[in-house]
Amino acid sequence: MENNKTQAEIYREERKERLAKAAAKQAKKSPKLSKTKKIAGKVIAILLAVVVALGAVGGVLNFFGVPQKVLKVSIGDSDYSFSVAEFNYYYYNTWYNYHSTAYQYESYYGEGMGASLTGYEYTKAPTEQEYTDDMIAMTGLTLEDLGNPENATWADAFTYATINNIIQIKFGAQKAEEAGITLTEEEENEIDEYIKSISDSAKSNDYSVDRWLHTQIGKGLSEDLIYEFQKEAYLATAYFEKLEKDTNNAITEDEITSEYKANPDFYDILNARIYTLSAVEANVKDDATAEEKKAAEDKAATETKANADKFINAVTDEESFIKTAQNAILTEDNKSTIKAEDSTKAENIGYADLEAVSEDLAKWAFDDARKVGDKTAIKNGDGSYTLIYLTALPHKDVRASSNDVRHILVAFDEKTDDEGNAVTLTDAEVAEYKAEAQKILDEFNENPTVENFAELTKKYTDDVDSEGNPNNDGLYENVADDGQYVEAFTNWAVDETRKPGDTGIVQTEYGFHVMYYVEANDDAWHASVKEAIFAEKYAAVTDDVIFEIMKEVNFKNSTLNWAKEKQNDFIAKIVMSNF
Repeated sequence: MENNKTQAEIYREERKERLAKAAAKQAKKSPKLSKTKKIAGKVIAILLAVVVALGAVGGVLNFFGVPQKVLKVSIGDSDYSFSVAEFNYYYYNTWYNYHSTAYQYESYYGEGMGASLTGYEYTKAPTEQEYTDDMIAMTGLTLEDLGNPENATWADAFTYATINNIIQIKFGAQKAEEAGITLTEEEENEIDEYIKSISDSAKSNDYSVDRWLHTQIGKGLSEDLIYEFQKEAYLATAYFEKLEKDTNNAITEDEITSEYKANPDFYDILNARIYTLSAVEANVKDDATAEEKKAAEDKAATETKANADKFINAVTDEESFIKTAQNAILTEDNKSTIKAEDSTKAENIGYADLEAVSEDLAKWAFDDARKVGDKTAIKNGDGSYTLIYLTALPHKDVRASSNDVRHILVAFDEKTDDEGNAVTLTDAEVAEYKAEAQKILDEFNENPTVENFAELTKKYTDDVDSEGNPNNDGLYENVADDGQYVEAFTNWAVDETRKPGDTGIVQTEYGFHVMYYVEANDDAWHASVKEAIFAEKYAAVTDDVIFEIMKEVNFKNSTLNWAKEKQNDFIAKIVMSNF
């Protein structure tokens, strides 16, 4: 019952629904709260006044970043307050991650795609870019999350993300210490290497480390502070990794069975033929009255419905659906090369897939009364109709959720001309690489065991780390059809006919891969249910706690706004110098 739920549980449910609607195109309500600590605000105001009053001395202190080290942003009565210097460090990293991602998308996919895929324009400073509801589906952050600022910008979004990140790290580090988790020698070395890389950069540019940090990341930073930030981050990561492992291991088969029985529609899949029939465009004159416009729109809607009825009435089986859809395609464009046989096929689709098109469509398809051969036409919000014919009822998804494979890479050598331009390999050269891969496979077949494949990986593979060792001994776990790996590699790994011990040779842009199939992982339905249970349990001890802390953040805090303004000025100069 609703009354038995905690505020955090209710919030998660509301937020999940809100973000789903935003992703499908808008709507959100969030019970975000903010509490202002008036006493802390007064103290901060006095400190700022003192700095201003010091005049020239204040300027010197600011040069060395003293205010940023001293001033803190208080978060209620919690232990999660942070210095301006710390804010500067994490804000810079938050901005840079978005900036570089948008830049990479722009470089790879073409002009305008950086902003299209991330919502962020990398050639502009955060304060120069409006943050609107359109960005919610990309970031997961609503305007309520940001404290409902007037004329919200990306600087507000980065501020929220920065504080959330700081709190997560402090929370995780605190829990790690309580659990007796300490840094490993390897982690200590990694931090030392990171600090050394900063020191080397500073020296090469004739700067002290602290001054270099001030010029590159933000005021108030020092070598010691960076070390503390890194230490906290490593401890937090170790805690969250342990928590994730422990939470997963604690999930029982009884829990999985109970969750599936309670919510089968969340996990089942079905097969169908689906076609979207476009709405007839209303013929409205430029000088039409409101009545004439409505009449034209009503006429177009009636015609669209008649077309949908005609389509669905013509369907008697799967073949007739394909034929009718093909006729509809050619009616819209008689030069179209789209084949209805392929374009209308909808296999292994879930409730959420259909709900993204239409909630009515999902409810109809997953209704217990459905049977194979059922058909209907569902009107969409834009006036179009979705026509559907069921070819398989909702059922458990027994496909492998992912697959484990091993590979030995025979990499193509990069060839360039005298000007350094890449040169395409000849067919004869490609054949030589393939022959090399075949020799490795032949050697494996003399002793076809997984142990031997692992040994041959160490001997031959070009897929190695910075020290020349095979990446994870050639083992790639949890390979799924999700675009993470190149297509040919993925297609071989997820082939449903694959059996443990199967081998093969696959060509990709990187070279030839000698493949070894290890095993399939959980059935997809089982993995999905377990993932849902894990998400709920994990959130209860992480997200819910952090949510409560974030409620204490006062986004109008004078120190926070001063820090945000100064760091955004700093970043704006970086952006201006590059673009």
